[in-house]
Amino acid sequence: MSESVRQETNLILKHSSVYGIATILSRVIGFLMIPVYTAYITPEEYGVMELIHITMSLIETVVALGVTAGLSRLYFDTEDQRERNRVVSSAFFGLGAFLVLLIGGFMTLSGTLATVVLDSIAYKRFFLIAFSSLAINILNNIFITYYRINKRSMTVLLISVGQLTVNLSLNIFFLVVLKMSVWGIFVATFITAVLTFVIFTPVVIRKVGVSVSWAITKELVAFGLPLIPSNIASYIVAASDRYFIKEYVSINDTGLYSLGYKFGTLVNAFVTQPFNQIWGPRRIEMFGKGNYEQIFTRIFTYFALMLIFVGMTISILARDIVHLMADKAYWSAYAIIPLITLAHVIFSFYYHFYVPIFYEKKTKYFAYINVMNAILNLSLNFVLIKPLGVWGAALSTLVCYIFRSGSCFYFANKLHKINVEWRRILTLFGIALAYFMLFGHIEFHSTILSAGLKVVICSTYPVLLYFAGMFSSDEKEQIRDLIKTGWKKITRRESAN
Repeated sequence: MSESVRQETNLILKHSSVYGIATILSRVIGFLMIPVYTAYITPEEYGVMELIHITMSLIETVVALGVTAGLSRLYFDTEDQRERNRVVSSAFFGLGAFLVLLIGGFMTLSGTLATVVLDSIAYKRFFLIAFSSLAINILNNIFITYYRINKRSMTVLLISVGQLTVNLSLNIFFLVVLKMSVWGIFVATFITAVLTFVIFTPVVIRKVGVSVSWAITKELVAFGLPLIPSNIASYIVAASDRYFIKEYVSINDTGLYSLGYKFGTLVNAFVTQPFNQIWGPRRIEMFGKGNYEQIFTRIFTYFALMLIFVGMTISILARDIVHLMADKAYWSAYAIIPLITLAHVIFSFYYHFYVPIFYEKKTKYFAYINVMNAILNLSLNFVLIKPLGVWGAALSTLVCYIFRSGSCFYFANKLHKINVEWRRILTLFGIALAYFMLFGHIEFHSTILSAGLKVVICSTYPVLLYFAGMFSSDEKEQIRDLIKTGWKKITRRESAN
């Protein structure tokens, strides 16, 4: 392992571990809330909540204009800190303010959306409060992006933990004490967004000042406009299946599928998101410099290892997790988790492949890829969901994510050569598949015993890779050094106690 690869790996581990703490805390607490949610919300109500959430996310892809992506890219166009501050200020006061007004216009359609999406205007107030939360969170995301691109991982962690604590407390209060059902969850989200804005926005403004450049604002718009059709198409692939399930099967099955899908995205929450929060801006910063190709190639292999390891573990434990965490009415949701997990492992490769496109600002390629993928997804949903139900939706998701990552690799590779250690990646997949086929269906009368045994089995995966020759000699030496360092820290603590 070269020194540059070692340094970048350590940098990623340092910051992504901090981001990972926030994500893991959020997911763990979210898991602990599942028994509460499933006790106080029926599968049908869960389906209603999910359909509102994905509708709002779809609208966000239109109105947000890729403002956080544009901020991350334009920030590194200059080394002058005053100009960088102007980029942040322009994103917040220029483009951000315009987007809030745009969302205000969309709010007038709340009644129409309630009727079209949920067949009842009674849900109008749900869309009104969801739009309000969206407007505030678009502004919140700008200053969170500012902290992230400046490697202020501890600040991002504190913000995330604060939001999580407030939102969780309000959810419990509104659901359990006031019996407000799904409406209480939307109110809790709105209050959390307002508090985040009030507390942290003045802090960022003091740091970057108020200096709006209309030239920068226009450049942010120019960067984000081509992303709109791309983002819409991308979100069609991620969410249109819920609408099809509601129409072709039932809103009850929409709720069950949504819960299973949520478990299937855990690999994204535990690995991809923490990794990308530091490595995403870092890749753009170092692209084309030094031996970046070697660094990118090796780090992608390590990223894939973690993705596949975590994805395999989630898939093997799927039945036990759902049985332990959810009300019996939701138990059948476990079946689709392995397929959705595999889809998101493959989809996560996209974030490695797209760097040349992003760096060269060739965002039109994202539109090509995602529009083609959306057409494929809608076609597959139309053909598969009616006869196969939720299985048709899961299969459609897998096929489309394979297509998306593969297409991204094709177009990006035309701009800059993308090196991938395919033999090692395929070895990781092959061994993980063997583990799933051998151990994924183990069942005992005790769910806790079954889950415990599977955790022990899954923990042998990296050990098997080590002895199967997956790692080079210098990587093995680095692994041994990490183990020795960790062991020394443990023994020092024991001696101190």
